Amino acid sequence: MLGTVEPPRPSVEAADRFDELFERLYPELFGLIYRVLGDRAEVEDVLQEAFLKLVDAPILQRPDAEVAAWLRRVCLNLAANRARAERRGQARLERVGRLELAAAEGDLASPARLVLRDEEQAEVRQALARLPERQRLCLLLRHSGYSYAEIAAVLGVAPGSVGTLLARAERAFRGSYLEWSHDVS
Repeated sequence: MLGTVEPPRPSVEAADRFDELFERLYPELFGLIYRVLGDRAEVEDVLQEAFLKLVDAPILQRPDAEVAAWLRRVCLNLAANRARAERRGQARLERVGRLELAAAEGDLASPARLVLRDEEQAEVRQALARLPERQRLCLLLRHSGYSYAEIAAVLGVAPGSVGTLLARAERAFRGSYLEWSHDVS
């Protein structure tokens, strides 16, 4: 067909490298993003989108550590966008009065108790969302088991400043969580 241009296909080497990175990084990224979103389907959508971006990204030619840091950052940004959209949708529902909170009583396995647990997890996510982005990402990465060096690579800061950033983030999170829980009470 005249005028039709096929997109360039990745070389066999690039495809093998992508496959290896996918196999190695997917479980790690899944755990990290699940902590942000708390929904398996949403996490899988974020990871799919992030890895699709990696296919054509020049970063694929860089060392593994740089690719991993780039992917973490892309995944966290995509997850933040989804969480923000979810919060907006939730706020919209609350404004029009369609969301009713159930009074919870009963044993730990009851549906009401499960709803309470989900609400508590949502409160933690909301407190995290109110933090500045760098502090939020620092907390998420550290509590997901990443080293200071890995956190520094993702955030683009010196490894020596991660400890200070983490301490500030923890202090800000405590304040945000306590402030929000007092506002709700």
